[in-house]
Amino acid sequence: MGLLPETTLLTVGAAVACLLTMVYIYFKKSFSYWKERKVPYIEPTFPFGNFRNLIFVRKSIGHMFVDLYKKLDGEKYGGTYMFTKPGFIFRDPEIIKNVLVKDFSSFHDRGFFIDEQLEPLTGHLFLLPGNKWRNLRVKLSPTFTSGKMKMMFQTLVDCGQELGTILQETASREEIIEIKDILARYSTDIISSCAFGIQCHCLENPDAEFRRWGRKLFESSIILSLTGSLSALFPSMVSLLKLRSIDAKVSEYFHSMVQDTVNYREKNNIKRNDFMQLLIQIKNRGKVEEEHGYLEQNGHGDLENKSDENGLSMNSLAAQAFVFFVAGFETSSTTMTFCLYELSLHQDIQEHLREEIDIVLKKHDGKITYEAIQEMEYLDKVVSETLRKYPVVPILNRECTKAYKIPDTDIVLEKGIRTVIPILGLHHDPKYYPDPERFDPERFSEEEKAKRHNYVYLPFGEGPRICIGMRFGLMQTKVGLVSLLSKYQFSVSKRTPVPLVFETKSFNLSPVGGMWLQIKKRVK
Repeated sequence: MGLLPETTLLTVGAAVACLLTMVYIYFKKSFSYWKERKVPYIEPTFPFGNFRNLIFVRKSIGHMFVDLYKKLDGEKYGGTYMFTKPGFIFRDPEIIKNVLVKDFSSFHDRGFFIDEQLEPLTGHLFLLPGNKWRNLRVKLSPTFTSGKMKMMFQTLVDCGQELGTILQETASREEIIEIKDILARYSTDIISSCAFGIQCHCLENPDAEFRRWGRKLFESSIILSLTGSLSALFPSMVSLLKLRSIDAKVSEYFHSMVQDTVNYREKNNIKRNDFMQLLIQIKNRGKVEEEHGYLEQNGHGDLENKSDENGLSMNSLAAQAFVFFVAGFETSSTTMTFCLYELSLHQDIQEHLREEIDIVLKKHDGKITYEAIQEMEYLDKVVSETLRKYPVVPILNRECTKAYKIPDTDIVLEKGIRTVIPILGLHHDPKYYPDPERFDPERFSEEEKAKRHNYVYLPFGEGPRICIGMRFGLMQTKVGLVSLLSKYQFSVSKRTPVPLVFETKSFNLSPVGGMWLQIKKRVK
């Protein structure tokens, strides 16, 4: 086979050179987007823009945005690039307040592509855009009031008691245990009961079927999270290639389980005090009985307290139960894990909290009641400081749904621009939290909170799209902690990672290799 003629090589070389020149010009032009608009920005590098560390999984998305947040120090906002696609970071708490509340109508969507036909379980409250989100939010809001939380409270207490019981033997031997998995099993038992109406006994049986499928969901999330990133960047590609964000077998399992549960309850006229029962009410009646004034009192007046009277489809019902599992499982168990880690490092704080638990429980005849949890003020400070230092969801993302002029500036964000509020960055900014790596629950005393802007602490978001399950998540976390700390003492061990190393493949903050702590029975 002979060599290509010299003229052919020259032609190919010229074509390649021309192509490279065009690519260079395209990137150079794209990377001038923010400069042309006189917006402060972080200098991008070819070809990844500002997201090289995320693309190569060198840092978690939360810590990557901490880096970007710091690079914009002194600015109220700034531009970024994901490849050639411009993005925007909000840093100033007053502007963040406008985005999340006052000017919510310009930022009501998260900007993810979803295909409810291909993946029915993606049609849930967290991802839905526009009017679909609005109508569903109004239907679901009354299911998360304090009255409904009290209705489910005994389930949490029962799971908390079981959590304390299964650790008795290991505590008596003062063993080193991997607490993160145990707490995940506790959360799974609660969610399976409240959201799906089944008793899976994961605390007793780590290999229970429901737990296995839950693990499979999160094990596959590394690859599937790439689909999530693509859906925000290149939605048309995701649609064209029919890429899935949930493993097909996992999706089929959860959908079938919900459908079987609903059919069984309706056929046998079975009613339980759980989230599933409230979803069935909405499915059949279009609403649940609403506690007076809930929407207005919680800043959702812009939803107009109106929704159509149509019920939920089975697909939509399954999607809401599914996201309840995903959100409640990961956030609560991880928050408890980080909290016990910090308490193990700071025995004085752990003992202070335990003293409060003892005093309050004694007032309630030794029982964990809804009212007892509300009375534990120091517990609330400890959990708040845990969520400050380790916000499980480290960023809030919003799509600019219509052209938006940033107040008191000449900057106009075009429709379609993806924006990010870097929660982890705000929570670790020494301007708001001096010595931010120090764990100090007193940051959340009434006096200290009054000194800070309300929008520099956002573990659950804020405004109309604030986490709807916030109360439930906090209650689940606090019941778990009280159930453990009333009986046991935790401390660091030779296997405890100090300092922490975070998983780079996970969207949520998560420690690498689990959390190994020493447990022993309390000496009263």
